[in-house]
Amino acid sequence: MGTGKDRGARRRAWEVLWRTQRQGAYPDLLLTSLLAADPSMEKSDRALAHELVMGTLRWQLTLDRVLSKVSQRPLSRIPAKLLVALRLGAYQLLFLERIPPSAAVNETVELVRSIGLEHATGFANAVLRAIAQRGRSLMEVESTASLAERISVETSHPLWMVEMWLEQWGERETRELCQANNEVAPLTLRTNTLKITREGLLEALREEGVEATPTPFSPEGVEITGLKVPLSTLKSFRMGLFQVQDEASQLISHWMEIAPGQRVLDACAAPGGKTTHMAQLLQNRGELVAVDVHQERLNLVSRECKRLGISCVKIEKGDLLDPQSLGEEKFDRILLDAPCSGLGVLRRNPDMKWRRTPKDIQRMASIQKRMLENLAPHLRPQGILLYSVCTHTREETEGVLEAILEEGQLALLKTPGGLPLPARGLVGEDGLLRTFPHKHGMDGFTAFRLTPAP
Repeated sequence: MGTGKDRGARRRAWEVLWRTQRQGAYPDLLLTSLLAADPSMEKSDRALAHELVMGTLRWQLTLDRVLSKVSQRPLSRIPAKLLVALRLGAYQLLFLERIPPSAAVNETVELVRSIGLEHATGFANAVLRAIAQRGRSLMEVESTASLAERISVETSHPLWMVEMWLEQWGERETRELCQANNEVAPLTLRTNTLKITREGLLEALREEGVEATPTPFSPEGVEITGLKVPLSTLKSFRMGLFQVQDEASQLISHWMEIAPGQRVLDACAAPGGKTTHMAQLLQNRGELVAVDVHQERLNLVSRECKRLGISCVKIEKGDLLDPQSLGEEKFDRILLDAPCSGLGVLRRNPDMKWRRTPKDIQRMASIQKRMLENLAPHLRPQGILLYSVCTHTREETEGVLEAILEEGQLALLKTPGGLPLPARGLVGEDGLLRTFPHKHGMDGFTAFRLTPAP
């Protein structure tokens, strides 16, 4: 039998998963909030809660397949609250070897009771004991399954997503990408070069007992390989020596070819990682206008600028879907890190596998095109407008590029200029920068650069 503290971790995990499904909450933010409200919870229980939430979301499709094999009822007839609890139990039985099967079963049954489903404890016990008895054999895919169905079940990705990637990338790339999406993403920092060098940051982190190594592509990147305390408690964090930012995201700002004194627009600025990086590349000299439609998210940008010692950023609320939102302003550099389907960051946001639909991709592509069209008149001659998205769908990348080039206002810049030398090979002959978790260990990004047409 587990301890009461274990039950607290499982209850917190269940609450996050339930509210993610029912209310559309963001699981990482909600879990952080719930754990912060319970400072007495031990580190090991916090880690368990995090593992249960993220693991259950990553493997949801596979877990549901397993549950459907041992349940006497169709999953559609199982109350949603109970199904969430059963997924939690199944995840422990199939993926967490350190938890004894008896504990996984008993603690899940107690969880079911604690959420007011006393009448369902017998059913839950029977289902979970069946999984404990048959184990991972329940995860085997039928021999009659198609290639797409097999990859979908084996890697827990929606069938439509797998089919799209098979058509786009082929079997090997699709399988490796799906497998990488189920891994834990690295924790990467960006050195605040306004205050310290990367070597200086590495030394400061070592002095605080944090294991860290330099990243291979970004000259400011630092990957954390061992962290025993929250980042926000580190002296180096309080001093503003770094910001959390994936290495792929760091490359985007470099490709802008920013120089001190330029006037730069970050058109979808929040939460501010690229904003503050571009301010560093400006050496805090020039003007960087950070625009976003959400004021509360702009407040995050403001706080980060203050923590990092950045003074060249001007924050403005604006809607890029309104052609008049920027008036007559002109810029040397414009970054559109556009809202997108987010399929390149499923390692960090596994819930997006179950939120997204093909219709979302079409909707996002339409928004992205309108934003680019509205930004084009604000680019100065010889300026650069960089478009980036954390996805690889054709509609949101090549499709958007083709549509904007057809209008004739902008031309494609195919050169890798501005990128750090190790990253220049990431730009293909078509002029697009692409990064992948399974190839480069980074988030999945696609980007291209535009300049006023002659």
